[in-house]
Amino acid sequence: MQKAIISGLVAIMFFLIAPFAVKAACGFYNVTGYVWSGNTGWISLNCNAGGSFDYGLNIDFEAGSPTEQVTGYAWSQNLGWLYFEPVGPYPSLPNHSALFTRNEGGDPLTSAGTITGWAKWVSLGDDGWMKLGPIDISSTDYGIYIGADRLFTGWSWNAGTADLGDGWVRWDSVVSGGYGGGATVLAYWFESLYGDIYSAGDIGAPFSAPLNRYNATYLIQAGGTISPVVIQSQAGSTSPYISESHDSFLLPDEDNDYKGTLGWMDKAGLLAGRYGALETALPVGSNINLDGKVYNYTSDLTISSALTINKGVGAQKGNGTVIIDGDLIINANILYQAGSIGTKIDNLASVAWIVKGDIIIDETVTEIVGLFYSEGTNGISTGTTGSSITDVAIIINGMLIAKKINLERIYVIETGDPAEQIIFDGRAIANPPPGLSDIGKGLPIIREARP
Repeated sequence: MQKAIISGLVAIMFFLIAPFAVKAACGFYNVTGYVWSGNTGWISLNCNAGGSFDYGLNIDFEAGSPTEQVTGYAWSQNLGWLYFEPVGPYPSLPNHSALFTRNEGGDPLTSAGTITGWAKWVSLGDDGWMKLGPIDISSTDYGIYIGADRLFTGWSWNAGTADLGDGWVRWDSVVSGGYGGGATVLAYWFESLYGDIYSAGDIGAPFSAPLNRYNATYLIQAGGTISPVVIQSQAGSTSPYISESHDSFLLPDEDNDYKGTLGWMDKAGLLAGRYGALETALPVGSNINLDGKVYNYTSDLTISSALTINKGVGAQKGNGTVIIDGDLIINANILYQAGSIGTKIDNLASVAWIVKGDIIIDETVTEIVGLFYSEGTNGISTGTTGSSITDVAIIINGMLIAKKINLERIYVIETGDPAEQIIFDGRAIANPPPGLSDIGKGLPIIREARP
């Protein structure tokens, strides 16, 4: 992405008439990118691309209302500040400043809709009006649209003066016709790599994955509906492979003797000592080896400092199962030891967390590992500060199994990385923790058929 460049003369002129102070840091604005005028060049929509001023555009998609004001400023090296909340009177209809309107019938949080109304170049006075839409030419609206994929398309128009004005400004996010750049919406999203997503009920996400990124690698399957339809899998970016109204998925629990749709969990055998005597606590230290054992906590377990689960050495096993009769509270990172294991698969570090209550992850945690299973009412929660500025991303290496999974992070970043990334690392299948050797048998298997 190009950086905003502010020349000395222009910077001084517009600094005197724009309500900005020079800042070293850029705040968060959820519209980003560059749009292009053949007359005046690039227009920057967000200071995250560079520069010493704090500026950008915002649209509050999460308010859920049919229309939302577009707020803030954009910047041009040649024309200065483009203001998206100018006061009228406006040159013509529509009689309002920049406004986002959702497509009728869409999800209440979708970004799909149109931008209409007016913005204004502060430096050009009455010649600075830029029409964002609708721009009706021969019954076709050439104004600005935002897709459910959060990408902008379309044009805006500024007549300007005889020797200074934008003319047509292209907002497309896809490079075409010699133009590049484009506008896009930054939003939080989740990603499940190398695995599938299953739900006994509905699957929903407020925002879709960015272009060429996916919510799931192979399959998204639900007993209810999957919404919005822009949720993507690797099978196709615009027409994902999804399966709705599927037969109900049964999670392993007491009612079905822990024999669920995706396999059997031998919890009774674990507690009865079938896999060895129960240990009352994990080994002490920040680097531990589970050695194929079963650890049982009769109340809550809080992980308050960083924990690394080591691989086994020699005859030592790397797997282990932790049973918690209360809640699992994770306040620090949990990692696997890096490096190869040699020739014995039993040495591979692999852990399962079987929790009677809820799994509560602190908002400061950035990485955890293992198969996480919760029987609690609230299930698994990833935690959030409540702010897209202060939230951090989290990587979960393993699997999540619960009646409810609350992906709460609202982390967003210019690069489009996900707020929650769930990576199926295969350890639960390659070296299953004690009592879970059957857990992967319910996963879809592709076999060749004889012609």
